[in-house]
Amino acid sequence: MKRSNANDDADRSSSGSDPAPPQVDLELNDTHARVDDQAQVRPDSEQPMIADTEERPVHAGPDLIDQASELAARGDMSAALTMLRSVVSREPGNGRGRAAMASLLERRGDVEGALAELGKAIDSNPDDVSLLCARATLLASRARYDQAEVDLRRAAKVNDRSAEVQVQPGMLYSKRARWREAIEPLLAAVATDPSRGDAQYYLGEAYNHIDDLPAALAAYEAAATLQPAHMRALKGIGIVLDRMGRPAEAAAAYRRARDSQKR
Repeated sequence: MKRSNANDDADRSSSGSDPAPPQVDLELNDTHARVDDQAQVRPDSEQPMIADTEERPVHAGPDLIDQASELAARGDMSAALTMLRSVVSREPGNGRGRAAMASLLERRGDVEGALAELGKAIDSNPDDVSLLCARATLLASRARYDQAEVDLRRAAKVNDRSAEVQVQPGMLYSKRARWREAIEPLLAAVATDPSRGDAQYYLGEAYNHIDDLPAALAAYEAAATLQPAHMRALKGIGIVLDRMGRPAEAAAAYRRARDSQKR
């Protein structure tokens, strides 16, 4: 213990020696050291919050696009478009979101708006085959065939073995009444993906127009098997059967085509 009474002070003065250096309260300093050490090893849960100023990209989950599709299926197109716009505003390069928005805009009759969205999606995803084919399909539906072919050639450079890439030229040639040219890519599409009912239907159309009736009938029937409610394929069966001199069977095919519209 440190002495602090007056007699002690007098003794030191009379001795003529230098005053002793002040004693350090080791116990107090040890306490401070322990506090400092504890602050340095404070658990993460007790660490002070630090403002994170780093800007991170916001990624909209795919469920938002699915939710928008569900809204559209229920007829709430405005809400669906609003949701999709919020997705692409946060993720401008979200090709799936823009493709979904393009589909809804087309259904509302805004073809130019749909093409604009697909254009933005392709700008961000230039090698996306599905986007290129989607724009080609939309362009072809508006008889803008040359522009559609440009997109299909781009898609073929990326993946010429894709069934989608193979079927699209065949469909385009069919729309342009280039029936013989349509057959080869459609056969390739069916070979790659036999479940493509649309490829089988257009193959039936091509064979029908070049008067290969057995091949046309087989293709139409394959399309109707894959898609039982495919009215045009069922009607195609009736047309070919009529041309083959089988009117009773043709009449049955026409009835099936009418019935498919009632489902």
